[in-house]
Amino acid sequence: MAFGLGRLGWPPAVFWAASPREIAAALQAYRPAGLGQGPGRSEFEALMAAHPDHPTGPASNPSSEVLHAR
Repeated sequence: MAFGLGRLGWPPAVFWAASPREIAAALQAYRPAGLGQGPGRSEFEALMAAHPDHPTGPASNPSSEVLHAR
């Protein structure tokens, strides 16, 4: 809404009548040049392996020591 009503200056009737495809086309005009795609599947999996959300091992979760100390 902020983009359509603010940046584009569309009146509310025009914004609400626009299809998702029309809004997406308008967004493309404001996409920074040279903005590439995200990582591919193999790159993403390599990043997930290098930086796991839940590392394993006793030293990987210092907060568990705090919880058990109480």
